[in-house]
Amino acid sequence: MIIREIRDTDAPGLHEVLVDIGWFKMKNVEEEIYLKSVKEMIRWSIERDDHLILISEEGGELTGYTSVHFLPYLFMGKPEGYVGELFVKTVWRGKGFGSELLRRAINEARERGCCRIRLINIRDRESYRRGFYAKQGWQERTDAADFMMKLD
Repeated sequence: MIIREIRDTDAPGLHEVLVDIGWFKMKNVEEEIYLKSVKEMIRWSIERDDHLILISEEGGELTGYTSVHFLPYLFMGKPEGYVGELFVKTVWRGKGFGSELLRRAINEARERGCCRIRLINIRDRESYRRGFYAKQGWQERTDAADFMMKLD
């Protein structure tokens, strides 16, 4: 198992992961348009220091990834880490890839002086149903609601 930072050449492997988890069944996105936009996001990520994308691979195959953002929190006096995405291909689940990606994200947040790290796990996802994050020591918040506003 290799965990490394993302490279410009990883867009096709990311596409395979997202197809595997059913992303394109949920969204009407053409592959060519997706690949172009993900390549732009990879370049943006590499050029900036406020987030990190980590890749897991085995035998040259991209098995999963996580995207971690680091946000300043003025009222806490320290930054907070936020895991925006963590996906592992179906055939590689249960083999430690997700756990290792998450461990590396936590370590990076510690190294950057974050006071906490958080994420959102959609309740109908398999990872939520099988308690993946709870088993990793994460606590589900009951005191907050998750809101969003779509911007087109």
